[in-house]
Amino acid sequence: MAREDPPLIVDLRARFAAHADAALAAPMQAYMKSVLPFYGIPAPLRRRLTAESVRACPCADTAALAQTMQRLWREANFREERYAAIELPRLGRVHPKLVNLALLPLAERMVVEGAWWDLVDDLSGNLVARLLERHPREMKPVLRRWARGDELWLRRAAMLVQRSVAPEVFDAVLLYDTILPSIGDGRFADEFFIRKGIGWALRERSYAAPEEVQAFCREYASQLAPLTRREALKAIERRR
Repeated sequence: MAREDPPLIVDLRARFAAHADAALAAPMQAYMKSVLPFYGIPAPLRRRLTAESVRACPCADTAALAQTMQRLWREANFREERYAAIELPRLGRVHPKLVNLALLPLAERMVVEGAWWDLVDDLSGNLVARLLERHPREMKPVLRRWARGDELWLRRAAMLVQRSVAPEVFDAVLLYDTILPSIGDGRFADEFFIRKGIGWALRERSYAAPEEVQAFCREYASQLAPLTRREALKAIERRR
């Protein structure tokens, strides 16, 4: 017997289907190099529709939120459903309060399975960042493990997670601990998304600590790709 979808998923798919635009769907799929097709819903509208579904059918607890996210992610017929799965924990009055370490295994699987910048960067900057803010003692070893592991996208997620954390939570030692393994590891040093990710992470840090970032770029100049250095120093150069 087929399982019934959670009410939130039923509601969301109905809203998405009602706003599908075939003229936009094909270009969006091509741009993202996605195996999954798109409904063709522009991002602002997609986010509004997702928020409406959360208000109409909120999850009751963390277990229900995790189950809904996983079903929507694993059984997605369109890429917008995966975007929505990532967005669920930050929407509505209830869902943000349900975010805790029980969602970490799911977040890690989604990063590995998503394996592309649009999905991974949203996960790292939102769900994983909120987990770090709420559970720093448990999350810091996890992020260091990701940064030294064999999964490219976990490495990128680890180095970018702090771009959106609260200032009082930001940990500069953790930032460099998540960057340095990819600089010194030949398996990843030439990967575009790692080189770009390092530069982005350093650029975000440069707004608060420009001299620190400049010193890092000087110290590791021989190991940083030109792309990484350009990205890292972009904001500093603009202010000159």
